[in-house]
Amino acid sequence: MSGPWRPGLFLRGMAMGAADVVPGVSGGTLALITGIYQELIDTLGGIGPRLLGVWRRQGFLAFWRAGNFTFLCTLLAGILTSIALLARMIGWLLENHPVPVWAFFCGLILASIVMVLKPLQQRGVTQGVAFVIGTTLAALIALAPGLGAYPVSPLIFFLGGALAICAMILPGISGSFILLLLGLYPSVLAAVEQGDWPLLLAFMAGCACGLLAFVRLLKWLLARHHDTVMALLGGFMAGSLVKLWPWRLSVEGGVGDRWLWPAEYARAVQGSSELPAALVMTAVGLVLVWLLSFAAPGHNEVTETDE
Repeated sequence: MSGPWRPGLFLRGMAMGAADVVPGVSGGTLALITGIYQELIDTLGGIGPRLLGVWRRQGFLAFWRAGNFTFLCTLLAGILTSIALLARMIGWLLENHPVPVWAFFCGLILASIVMVLKPLQQRGVTQGVAFVIGTTLAALIALAPGLGAYPVSPLIFFLGGALAICAMILPGISGSFILLLLGLYPSVLAAVEQGDWPLLLAFMAGCACGLLAFVRLLKWLLARHHDTVMALLGGFMAGSLVKLWPWRLSVEGGVGDRWLWPAEYARAVQGSSELPAALVMTAVGLVLVWLLSFAAPGHNEVTETDE
């Protein structure tokens, strides 16, 4: 499963990192769009005690190749670089130009749904039901009110990290949005800003444990029920459009959003609806996914993987 270092992989990691810091946008969605989702799931699902046996019998280089760690480390470096460099810029854009930014994400998701569903060989009732279930679940999560703040403790951060990372690997469900629903998003941001390492290490440990446990189940499902799972993931992405609607305002108290038509939004903010800019950015998102589909053909097709 090993492969050479790919320069474009670092950029894909940066795209995932940029998405993961935005509540409502999933890094898993960007992995799917850019054609590395299947390889990511296979790589993470292959991490286990078996690799230690490879190290003992064949040495470190064989262990590194068997674990596909060049792929994983390059992708992780891109994610961390993006979070460090782009998080503030994305935050500034969302604060000052939210409508075009959310419209761009809508364009990405709309085109991605087509890209996910188009190659499916099975398109029966089972896949249709899976798509509807995924759409419904993602929409319900997007519409759910916050659950309130929890006391800050390493255990709460560990559990929050385990839940958030499971959502983060799924297209259409944002890990940062799950943290918002749990009431942990402000606490996690504060821990990052203050460098509270005991809490951050607990959060990262939760992420690692949740990811390694959940991804093995996801890998098993993809190997045996690929088209049904992909239809479900496509539904997740469709349902996430509820959260990405560009013309919305926070309700009083900051819990939830109020969805508006462009004209209503313009009246509410006493300014422009930015409809032309939103349409342009939606088109940019659509075209970008179309171009990426040519840059990474076939990467998300089901493949046989070694256990």
